Amino acid sequence: MTTRSRYQPSPAAAQDACRPYHEHVPRTDAKRVFFHVGAPKTGTTYLQHVLFQNRDTLAADGVLYPYSDFGQSFRSMQDFRGVGWGSTRAAEFKGEWAAVASRSRDWKGHTVVISNELLGGSAPERIAKGVASIAPAEVHVVFSARDFARQLVSDWQEHIKHKHTVTLERFVDDLIELGHDAPEPFGELFWGMHDAGHVLERWAAVVPVENIHIVTVPQSGAPKDTLWRRFCAVTGLDPDGYDSETDQVNPSMGVVETELVRRMNFDVQGMPAQHYDPLVRKLLAEEILGGQSPKLMLPTGRMDWVTQRSRQLVDEVKAAGYPVEGDLQDLIPRAADHAAYVSPTDLTDAELAPAAMRAATGLLRHTGRQRRRITELQQAARGLRPPRRGPRTRAKVFYRRARGRARRVLKR
Repeated sequence: MTTRSRYQPSPAAAQDACRPYHEHVPRTDAKRVFFHVGAPKTGTTYLQHVLFQNRDTLAADGVLYPYSDFGQSFRSMQDFRGVGWGSTRAAEFKGEWAAVASRSRDWKGHTVVISNELLGGSAPERIAKGVASIAPAEVHVVFSARDFARQLVSDWQEHIKHKHTVTLERFVDDLIELGHDAPEPFGELFWGMHDAGHVLERWAAVVPVENIHIVTVPQSGAPKDTLWRRFCAVTGLDPDGYDSETDQVNPSMGVVETELVRRMNFDVQGMPAQHYDPLVRKLLAEEILGGQSPKLMLPTGRMDWVTQRSRQLVDEVKAAGYPVEGDLQDLIPRAADHAAYVSPTDLTDAELAPAAMRAATGLLRHTGRQRRRITELQQAARGLRPPRRGPRTRAKVFYRRARGRARRVLKR
């Protein structure tokens, strides 16, 4: 089933890149504000980077991406939801959403796009308050959805990158058998943010059903820009009018790399979040290790349940009447993609060793760069410049090195 958003440009209009932006989109008198509220692990980081890097061009076309810096998407979401993060209290984010809402209200253009994948987990009263704060705009909600098989394993990896130690098999079993009652924080974070039916029911209490859009994430093998084009079809953006290439994505680790980090987490439980997050989640997991081993798959024996639950979701979406951009068949997992399951828990130390070597080497290089930078800053603080080696200094260094080599030769 493929359903077009009521705001999607006609095929002829989409292909005519020379036409001005405003001619692509059916216009309404009201300013439209799109809340892209999730789900996590559905290409949201990619979409946010594309929107942020094009914000000046978007503004010239009448579209506001209302963040002063990239991190304000996260900070304003925390303030919208009224919650803290790690050791950071909710009060420390106070004012971030008010700033975003104010820019959205004051915008004289026709469209505003607000995006953070954790907005979907907002409590009903926070949704009502947040939507009211950008009145009198015409509010739309966008939810990007992916099949539950891919979401379960991706969400497990994300938790591992946040210091958890639960095994993949235990994580999946608990979410399937216990649902929202799975051990904290897994049950509420997964079903409360990844289940389109559950998330959108709360937003539908405030936003008309016809203004709530589901964008399906394509299965592997689709053209690289499919998700961007589907998102543009809903929001009315010209998909060819902006630079959609970006290296700033949320890369996935393979099965070996994820299990290595999980086992390391047992020994770093006491590490403060402000140290763990940049060192492990960002540097080690996303920059050093990467995904050089086979990809994560759904544990054996769980495909039938996940397929049935995915079909239930499709039925719920149809019954609710949400406009869909993409193909609802994308929400049904492909069993063949999970047929060669490798259990992370069963990996031996020898199988983890290559990834461990990459981790150690990468962290050493990072430490070297940090020490060099610290020395430069210390010298700058003292008003000193790094010493420059003249010919006389270089000759002394060469003499000492040659003498040392000669001594070692004579000794042998």
